[in-house]
Amino acid sequence: MTQDSSSRGATDDAHTGTVFHRILVGFDGSVGSRRALDTALALARVHGAILTTVTVQHHLPRYGATVGEVDEERQVEEQQMRRLTSEVQAQAAEHELRVHSEVRLGHPAQEIVHAAQQVDADLIVIGHSGHFALLDRFLGSTAEKISRHAACSVLITR
Repeated sequence: MTQDSSSRGATDDAHTGTVFHRILVGFDGSVGSRRALDTALALARVHGAILTTVTVQHHLPRYGATVGEVDEERQVEEQQMRRLTSEVQAQAAEHELRVHSEVRLGHPAQEIVHAAQQVDADLIVIGHSGHFALLDRFLGSTAEKISRHAACSVLITR
């Protein structure tokens, strides 16, 4: 995983027409997040933006379990996170882009908003719905929470 540390100033905007310098995309492997990643890669290429992906691992355990079950669940989650990060890196390479990928532990909306603040993102790109679409209908979607709390622009893909 690499991170491009280049930065651009306001004068670059006047010369290149660039709108976005730092784009953050939430990626959980769902169909919605795959569309968001495709969109973010295209935007990063057009704007010459730095791209960061964030995958959020939920707190473990999700249920009462024995120590062995918790360890097993943790290993499964870690394998899933490595697979998702590898997938992002492969797609970025196909677009001839470098991407910084982060895996965080916590609530997806909170972690994506915090990550966007930390990298000073100009834009967050997220899918309309992720893996927890049914739960989101009752509690409010991650996309809705991010759009409400983010300090930057949010693009929600369908």
